[in-house]
Amino acid sequence: MKIAKLLVLFVSVSLLLISCTGEIPTTESKKWLDYTFRVESRPPHITQGMNELLLIGNYQERNRAFDLIVSFRIGPTGKWSQAIQDGHTGVYRRAMKVTDPNTDVLYVHIKRKGKTEETMFEFPLNYSSAGSPKAGL
Repeated sequence: MKIAKLLVLFVSVSLLLISCTGEIPTTESKKWLDYTFRVESRPPHITQGMNELLLIGNYQERNRAFDLIVSFRIGPTGKWSQAIQDGHTGVYRRAMKVTDPNTDVLYVHIKRKGKTEETMFEFPLNYSSAGSPKAGL
């Protein structure tokens, strides 16, 4: 009887965990030097108002990119805000105000710490769960 209860509990917990998994929408990857970047958001689908935006960076495809200074802005004339590095995980995050999720673009400025190399990327915020911008862009 005790084993049956444990088995039911195990199956229930397993089903609960499986039902909670879902693919988080992400942008297409962009490359710079030996780095690869993509953007995710919290909540997973960007809404009008405050959204947490995460830049996820890898170095040479397998290593976490933790040696960068990253800043975000919404639109070409928005104010730059430095992202906060989430440990040495290659994740840089910042809460940003999104006015129109269908047309706003996230600008990301990246600079290597102690180096002169820097770059800037644009990520449209209307990306789909398939990882690419919605039709029309």
